[in-house]
Amino acid sequence: MYPLEIFFLISLFLLLIETTKSTSNSPKTIVIQIKGDCKNLGDKIAQEHGYRYVRQIFDCFCELEEDPLSENHIRHRRAIENDIDPAKILLEHEHVEWAESQKPKIRQKREFVFNDPDWNDMWYLKRHLVTPNLPDLNVTGAWKMGYTGRGRVVTFLDDGLEFDHPDLQENYDKDASTDINGNDDDPTPRYEPTDENKHGTRCAGEVSAKANNQVCGVGIAYHARVGGIRMLDGDVTDSVEARSISHRPDHVEIYSASWGPDDNGLVVDGPGLLAKKAFENGVLHGRGGKGSIFVWASGNGGRASDSCACDGYITSIYTIAVSAVAEGGTPPWYLEECSATLTTAYSSGQGQVDHDIITTDLHHSCTHHHTGTSAAAPLAAAIYALVLEANPNLTWRDIMYITVLGSRPHAIPSNTEIIRNAAGFNVSNKYGFGLMDAGLMTWYASGWKNVPAMSTCESMTYNPKKTIKSESNETFSSDLTECKNSGDIKNQVNYIEQVQVYVNLSATKRGEIEIYLYSPSNTKTQILPKRANDQSDNGFSNWAFLTVQLWLESPHGQWKLQISNTGGGSAELLSWRLVVHGTSDYPISPRSSPETNQSKCYIECNPNEPCGNTDTSCTACRHYKQPLTDGKFRCVGICPEGTYPFETDKTCLPCHTKCGSCRDASENSCISCKIGFFLIHDTMICAESCPTNYYTDHKLRKCVRCKSDCASCDTNSYICTTCPVGYALKDTDCVKAAQECESSEYFDFTTNTCRWCDSRCLTCSGHESYQCNSCDKTSKFPNLQYHTCVSSCSPGFYLSKDTSQCLSCHDTCLNCTSSSESSCLSCKIGYDYSPDTHSCVKHIGKPYYIDSKTGEMLTCHSSCTQCKGPKPNDCIACNPITEVLLTDGHCVNECPAGSYEMEKKTNEIQTNICVPCPIGCKRCTDLHDCSECDTFKGYYKVGRQCFPTCDSGTFLLDGKCQPCQNPCVTCTNSTSCLTCNDKLNLLNDQCVEKCSDGYYLKNKQCLLCHPICRTCRGLSEDDCKSCADGFIFDEQQKQCLSLCPNGNFYSKDDNGCKLCTDNCLECLYPGSYCRQCSYPMSLNVSTHQCLSCCTSNITTDDCCQCPSIWDGFCLHPLVTSSTFSTWWYKAPIDKIRDKFSQLDGFHQTIIMFSLFFILILLSICFIIIIIQQFNCFCFKSKLTTNQHDDVEYVLLEGFDDDQISNTVI
Repeated sequence: MYPLEIFFLISLFLLLIETTKSTSNSPKTIVIQIKGDCKNLGDKIAQEHGYRYVRQIFDCFCELEEDPLSENHIRHRRAIENDIDPAKILLEHEHVEWAESQKPKIRQKREFVFNDPDWNDMWYLKRHLVTPNLPDLNVTGAWKMGYTGRGRVVTFLDDGLEFDHPDLQENYDKDASTDINGNDDDPTPRYEPTDENKHGTRCAGEVSAKANNQVCGVGIAYHARVGGIRMLDGDVTDSVEARSISHRPDHVEIYSASWGPDDNGLVVDGPGLLAKKAFENGVLHGRGGKGSIFVWASGNGGRASDSCACDGYITSIYTIAVSAVAEGGTPPWYLEECSATLTTAYSSGQGQVDHDIITTDLHHSCTHHHTGTSAAAPLAAAIYALVLEANPNLTWRDIMYITVLGSRPHAIPSNTEIIRNAAGFNVSNKYGFGLMDAGLMTWYASGWKNVPAMSTCESMTYNPKKTIKSESNETFSSDLTECKNSGDIKNQVNYIEQVQVYVNLSATKRGEIEIYLYSPSNTKTQILPKRANDQSDNGFSNWAFLTVQLWLESPHGQWKLQISNTGGGSAELLSWRLVVHGTSDYPISPRSSPETNQSKCYIECNPNEPCGNTDTSCTACRHYKQPLTDGKFRCVGICPEGTYPFETDKTCLPCHTKCGSCRDASENSCISCKIGFFLIHDTMICAESCPTNYYTDHKLRKCVRCKSDCASCDTNSYICTTCPVGYALKDTDCVKAAQECESSEYFDFTTNTCRWCDSRCLTCSGHESYQCNSCDKTSKFPNLQYHTCVSSCSPGFYLSKDTSQCLSCHDTCLNCTSSSESSCLSCKIGYDYSPDTHSCVKHIGKPYYIDSKTGEMLTCHSSCTQCKGPKPNDCIACNPITEVLLTDGHCVNECPAGSYEMEKKTNEIQTNICVPCPIGCKRCTDLHDCSECDTFKGYYKVGRQCFPTCDSGTFLLDGKCQPCQNPCVTCTNSTSCLTCNDKLNLLNDQCVEKCSDGYYLKNKQCLLCHPICRTCRGLSEDDCKSCADGFIFDEQQKQCLSLCPNGNFYSKDDNGCKLCTDNCLECLYPGSYCRQCSYPMSLNVSTHQCLSCCTSNITTDDCCQCPSIWDGFCLHPLVTSSTFSTWWYKAPIDKIRDKFSQLDGFHQTIIMFSLFFILILLSICFIIIIIQQFNCFCFKSKLTTNQHDDVEYVLLEGFDDDQISNTVI
């Protein structure tokens, strides 16, 4: 039964496949050119060859399709079977002049594809291309029209701009940048450990991150110029704001700001007199009188019940207030509501549900986590760059009109509280007029006619001095019919743009007040919502509330102001007045047809001059021309790297020879440097090495000036290593010394005296040998390497003849002749040397390490992605997806309790490491997320963090906090210290002046050396300074070597060599401290014992988990062991093997001889049995032959097969 069913199913399956094939292959078509009419002659030719006539494409060009039902179809089928093009057969017909079989061609939709690694994750720019029903900012709609921000200038009023970022440097605009905080022209952010000043760099990347450079993502206006005004990293005064807002209004077109008063729901604040004046000057005189564009983030105080109605930057009529919506179309938790919000762009939402904004970040890196309205406003600024490219003649008010028309209120699912004003516009307090649509806005802009001049009409000032009782409201009215009848055209307003309400109001609890405005068309707009956190009794003093929600309504008639007191306090309206801004004439004209380039010129050609369709066929350029070596030029939108735009004749000229990109041709105008040079930031010069008072950032290839009190700094710009004259080093700071010391001395703050430098140093900043400032060039140690005087440069350094300093090689080089990547002599681990280019390329293949004794390349342990030796399992990197690296060099599957996983990324390695949880936390997921506190040490949990029950310097005893005893600064009890005072170091739990032998000092703690070291500088056996008993220091190998032969250890008790314990090939005192085990035992690196491999997943004291292939090491306890086989015979065999391995050599030898003897006996028995069987067979054969000696065999004839089969002989 079953074979029949299986056969039936297989047949059915094959039939389905054949059916699918036959239905999926479309009929073959051929187009022929004939001498005659297609319908008659073409149809006749088709039938003769097994085709049917389909259609006429042109006169005499006929399309035919194969007809499987035709009796002549065999001709087509035979041609296909014989690999002959059927068109060739048709060509033989006397009336066919040309024939071609139609074959499918690969054609791709011309969508936007960039090679930038984060492009595919930029959901807010491209998701409607993938899923049409999901909205985005429709930036691709503007790109399709050719708008990418060319010629436009955007600047950011922020905390600085890392303008040499590889995704920004080509679009950086010097003239749009300055440093108000530092009082110079360099907007570079101040670098510090928390990377606090990243905001401006992130915002700039949203606008003009370069496209197709394989770095980060793509800016919305990726051809726009971008600048930065550093003004938030210091005291922000009215003067600072005004200077920032009014920086180069003749050059800068769009100013973007993502800051304002505190978003705590308590403050009512705005620009001062100078800043207000700067806004007004900007719209009057900026951009040649067309007005600067000011884009402002609406605020992040939603969680604190804040409202942007109390933010004077948002309620200014000169700014465009931008709100935010999350990826899923929901209101973000930080969103502030107010009637001044004009439009909305995308930003972050709920962390686990919605994605954030992708952009550039400090240190030439990228981020996927730019958040808040801080990220929404730059997206809007970028869209305005596209709009201005579409029409550079737009005024600041034109931009607002286009925003109102080009925003989509229904593209946001959560935009349900919509007001429909009398002019037909849908608007809300959350999102303004809706989600920005870049394609629609640029379409409007391309044919836009400027709106009429702005008129302003205002009411008289009303002084009602009316009390609004608790839980009640009062309504006040004003008539603005005089706006229609004003004799001054500047005061005639017939169509509203913006309405301001100036209010003087006292209140015992300001946050309980709500204010509504009713237009003459009875449109209700809330100009002040409740603010639960605002308990202030200051009220409002001539505060200008703003609404844009009455756009294009008529102002004529009665206005109503309703003030509600929702709380238990009292309020009084002292005075109020209305100011209406708009136009006398209807502002929106019929859209004009934009100028089109009928000649199909290349996009960068000047369309008013003769041109072709390539970048080198123009006679004049739209933006810039780049000279070529053959005397011709090409037209470009922006000047390529290595050149700068010469504005006089719009030509791209070459930078200085050391500059990678630049502002002009001078030496001190570099924005980035060519390979082998470092950029000195404040002088904009490229140098082979950084000056002494600069920190050398090797990753970013730049020199950052040390903080002002440092003479030099090595590890960071804010950590001093040497000090100027009259100052001395105290920890990482330079402090005024009590006395001036000689050049060969330094000032010691512990003794307040001058002390001698180390003998190696000529001058110094401390007593250690690594605190030299200069070296004696006539001594044995003439060269300075990272403040240590050395006889020769270490690997990874080369000697600079100019400075007699050992400078760093390129990150990939182990030995080199300069800092260039093409000057390597040998390579670091993980790289292979390329002799043709003298460079090091990433190693492809199994990771390896170099044996320090033999120089051999040895393969790392299988758990390592990189290792350093001297053992194959001394890992320095693990699989970044599944494993983490412990401090002891092991790759494990999870971090031990008391630590959390964190990514460690350098130029050479990328791995995950385990970082200790904060003090008092037993289990955590990061530095600020603790799930379990150490109650034994007196810590308790508040939210997701652990806090001590007792203050620092005390400990918990019998429910009371007792002070720690001197010299403990912090402690767990009266005798156990956690930290010590400045002069002492922690050894175990005691404070000591100096670490004992066998310990080394790190971060004021005495840590244990490797057992073979008497003194050391670190944990490894390669860090020994002197050796323990039984070892001698080898100066050539820089290692401690054992005096005892292999298998022996030096016994401190007997002062001689003794054998290691059983199964231990190499050991240390007391003999059971194994370093290498005999097969098949494996080394437990935690206990240094030799153990057998467990036969199940259960680990015991006598066995450990082992890798599938024996390598001599137990798996680390945090490594997930593999599943063991369940074959019935495996467990007993493994048990026998384990028992055998636990026996000593004598008993193992006896068992082996016994087994060998038994094997021989069994073999002899087996041979005897075979011989006996053979003899028996021969005897039987002989008997059989004798029984048939008289039988005669005859040929049977005359029988058919059936008779033969039935005949018995």
